[in-house]
Amino acid sequence: MRSIRFSYSPLTAGKHQVGLAGDFSNWQIVLMEDFGGVYLIAIDLAPGEYRYKFIVDGNWIYDESNPQRSADPYGGFHSLLNVEDEERKLTWDDILDYTRNKTYADSIKLYRSGEEAAELRFSWYIGMAEQINLHLGDEVYTFKRIGQNALYDVYCLFLGWKVGKLEGWKVSQAPLSFPRRRESSPLPILNIIIEIIYQDNRIYLCADGFVADSNTNNSGARNAPLQNPHTPEHPHPHTPILINLSDYPIFSVPAWVGKGIIYQIFPDRFCNGDRSIDPDFSEWYYADCKTPPSQGEILQPEQEYFHLVQDWNDVSGLSQSPYLEEGKSDWWSFYGGDIAGVQSKLDYLCDLGIDIIYFNPLWQAKSNHKYDSADYHSIDPHFGTVEQMTAFVTAAHAKGIKIILDVAFNHTGETFWAFRDTVEKGSDSHYWNWYDWKKWPLPKPLPVDFKPREYYQCWWGIKDMPDLNYDLSRHHPEENAIRNIEAATVNEPLITYLLETIRWWLQDIGIDGFRLDVPDEVPFWFWQLFRQEVKSCKPDAWIVGEIWHDAQGWVNAKYFDSVMNYAYFKNPVIEFFIFKLIQQDEFIQRIETGLALYPFHALQAMMNLLGGHDTLRIFELAKGDIARLKLAVLFKMCFLGAPHIYYGDEIALPGGKDPDNRRPFNWDWESSPVASDLRSFYQELILLRRSNLVFSEGSFAFIPTNNGILSFERRLADKTIHVYINPQPDAIAIAIPAEMHVIFGSASSSLPANSAIILAN
Repeated sequence: MRSIRFSYSPLTAGKHQVGLAGDFSNWQIVLMEDFGGVYLIAIDLAPGEYRYKFIVDGNWIYDESNPQRSADPYGGFHSLLNVEDEERKLTWDDILDYTRNKTYADSIKLYRSGEEAAELRFSWYIGMAEQINLHLGDEVYTFKRIGQNALYDVYCLFLGWKVGKLEGWKVSQAPLSFPRRRESSPLPILNIIIEIIYQDNRIYLCADGFVADSNTNNSGARNAPLQNPHTPEHPHPHTPILINLSDYPIFSVPAWVGKGIIYQIFPDRFCNGDRSIDPDFSEWYYADCKTPPSQGEILQPEQEYFHLVQDWNDVSGLSQSPYLEEGKSDWWSFYGGDIAGVQSKLDYLCDLGIDIIYFNPLWQAKSNHKYDSADYHSIDPHFGTVEQMTAFVTAAHAKGIKIILDVAFNHTGETFWAFRDTVEKGSDSHYWNWYDWKKWPLPKPLPVDFKPREYYQCWWGIKDMPDLNYDLSRHHPEENAIRNIEAATVNEPLITYLLETIRWWLQDIGIDGFRLDVPDEVPFWFWQLFRQEVKSCKPDAWIVGEIWHDAQGWVNAKYFDSVMNYAYFKNPVIEFFIFKLIQQDEFIQRIETGLALYPFHALQAMMNLLGGHDTLRIFELAKGDIARLKLAVLFKMCFLGAPHIYYGDEIALPGGKDPDNRRPFNWDWESSPVASDLRSFYQELILLRRSNLVFSEGSFAFIPTNNGILSFERRLADKTIHVYINPQPDAIAIAIPAEMHVIFGSASSSLPANSAIILAN
């Protein structure tokens, strides 16, 4: 039997009921336990194949993090799980059998990151190689292992060359950077053979597939080059693989992202800098929802009450609304945060060390979160004016701070001007096809038991967020899986408007990129148009998607630069450092799975977060254990990718489930020793990261240990940094190499419990 752990992260915030059912439970639902927004369960399973599904709030769905699936009887999918016998060990004979009909296309991936640079990856069976070599012409280079997935270890080498020339290759185990060139010279042809060495065996990957060496006694030096197949005097039985670099598109990612520190701001809750524009609820859409219930009464079901909380520090309603029954939070409160407030705190942000601001939506909308847009081409008047926003962007840029904006293009709000036109005119509206209407008109007034999906498609059945209709030949969500625009009937007026929106924010407002809300619920072909428009407006703009699972299908030259790294950073880091739910070997395996999925330059731009506006705050999850929290923060600051800070996390701002995790920033933080200490800790690590380019550009690899210390290496050129983390409850002996010196922590013969030390050569 093996203990198999299932994990599910909901796509929407708040409390959910999540269960698991499958062949192993006779399809009876087993409830999963909520660990701060991640639902987990461990089940002992015998070797074999199992079908399963998650049940989320009554909806049966497949596991999007697992690519293995089979059709179910209802037109959907089961997820498939293969449980292998732990005692069954792979043999070399197995390898020979498995590779018999495999070609190089099954094992090799190449990513071009620029005109003169690429990354070559090779996948091979876990633990079945002592060394893997690349034979490039007469030269031999050794691959470096970067990570692993469920089946393979993944190795990589970085290639550089001179445009238009066959000679002058540069090959490295660490990333290579070259200046961008604009000339359209012919690209060289890669001429390669890959050699795998294991014990006394060799196998070669060549144009004919995998070929085992007939001489298995390992004769000759392991790094000896193969005879040059192009030289008649030295024929070789293996035909090299020819890779035409022209067949691979350039997938470039803004270099500034990986060098940056991201700071996420929920605009209504960061700082109130202009009381004169506080929400007064005079807009038409508040007409019937700005009156409180009578004294001693509570709001009725589906009744809303939008209001301003006069006391910035009064957060009581975010956990228990005074206008609702026990256990219900106040979703309709505003605190008056605005652009002027953020601008007044730019010096605070610079002092912390951040250089990228990620704003939750800024456009006009009814809610405090603004994901229910009323107009994409606007700044909410209670945040400021268009002129104030452009002035803020200019001021931020002057301080070296980039700005990215959260955009929700899956849905608008019910107050959106086009949707209101359809509500009023029905099919006579010019915008009728912008939405998936099923029945019209809407009842007036809306009944208490109003079911919006009976009338129009909306996000997760929420009436305030009607889904946009991209493909006139398909209903939502069937349209989302379509990649080829030729297979879609494009809703041209809608697409034109959305592309105009992109230009307005990038060019008129001057921002530097977008965070995409629920992009997996929008057709792929639209994101291809989106990327083309973004990069034509501002080639160095950043596109980062909110994908909570494996995002290989989105992170490439067609769609996104990177994603929010929930699956392969946030979840394993919290489960290991904060909850202590997983052991170190599983933590390493899950981190390495992410490293194996994406090209290295996309990994450099991953948004590595510990929490955000959809999750419990990290301080809340840590339950006051600052030492464990600091270890998670330290790993984030030293890891590969762009560290993300959710506003207030640096001062230990607490917060449970939405909307409690969106508390106003505590500007009296200096009076709290815990807040002051934690912020200083963030500052120190941010400064350390920004002072050492190896953290943002260098390679990453775990260093094997057998004493419980988590250790990894960052390397760039001749610069090496080692990080040692002791997550154990006791001190552990440690030896500092003579060539290394301490740049963080205290030099000692032992590493105290829940502490870390960082060394550099």
